[in-house]
Amino acid sequence: MGLQRYIARRAVYTIIILFVIISFNFVLFQVLPFQVSCPGESYTQCAQLLYVPPAPARAGNTTALIEHERAEVMAAYGFDKPLWTRFGLYVINMFSGQYGFNIGGAIGGPVIQTIQQRTPYTVLLIGASTVAAYIIGIGVGVISAARRGKILDVTSLSLLLFINALPVFFLGGILIVLQILTTGVGYHNVGSLIVAKTGWAVAAPVLQALWLPFVTLTLAGVGGVYLTMRATMIDTLSEDYVVMARARGVDERTVLYRHAFRNAILPLVTLFALSIGFILAGAIITETVFDWPGLGIATYIGVVSNDFPLEQAIFFIISVMVLLANFIVDIAYGFLDPRIRAG
Repeated sequence: MGLQRYIARRAVYTIIILFVIISFNFVLFQVLPFQVSCPGESYTQCAQLLYVPPAPARAGNTTALIEHERAEVMAAYGFDKPLWTRFGLYVINMFSGQYGFNIGGAIGGPVIQTIQQRTPYTVLLIGASTVAAYIIGIGVGVISAARRGKILDVTSLSLLLFINALPVFFLGGILIVLQILTTGVGYHNVGSLIVAKTGWAVAAPVLQALWLPFVTLTLAGVGGVYLTMRATMIDTLSEDYVVMARARGVDERTVLYRHAFRNAILPLVTLFALSIGFILAGAIITETVFDWPGLGIATYIGVVSNDFPLEQAIFFIISVMVLLANFIVDIAYGFLDPRIRAG
């Protein structure tokens, strides 16, 4: 019963936070922009100007076509309806994937299409670099803790602290310069025009361009994982059950990996699950530096071009993923920790 009550409490908490998130998202992208961008205009007029602007750049579109687009937008978002009706339509749209159309001008087409096309690039880059950072950070952290105070520990600690302190854009720039100095060839990005293409002709340049941003994000992430693993391993190695295992003459490798490591890894499981939740957030700085066609650079483009539907959808998806990852971690701890099961 203790575990059931715990899961029920976490579920209720998650639902409450989800409601707060979707409410904040609604205010952030469908209320505040109209208060700032169109002072003196009615809500309906401002919505028309922001979501279907009759800009000169849209030359060739007739007035009738613009009015038709406006009618579709007004029906989808309910901008001409009361606040609670608009909020209800917004909730339905968010959970059904009806995110509207890109309006910033830099990216065209439906928002869901933009997300579908760019998600594989973000998952490839962030997913691969996250897994690599955790494998390297955990491995080096365990070895460093086992040899605390020795040359390997001091060297790895100093080096990873230095790398961890470097800004990501600076680290990426250094790697680009190093590639030029060692190979004589600069970094060749794939650009955003490749997102709608498929086949080996696309896969080859994508994998070639993946190398530098992958190394950049791996180096940027490994420091935090290493420091956490090292600290928890040092604490665990000082626990009584580890001391007793050593006193009984248990092999040091067994003590390290079967006794200490299994308990020290738990905080890293939490961090890894939350990192997976943040995968679709992309790496805005890194993707911008390397012109990687993922959701990170799409988020940046949406911000600078006031693409409210795109920003609204990305913010919603990222928030829900992080919330679900946190909920899964809480449930996993409920099964792993006997104190929670006992209630």
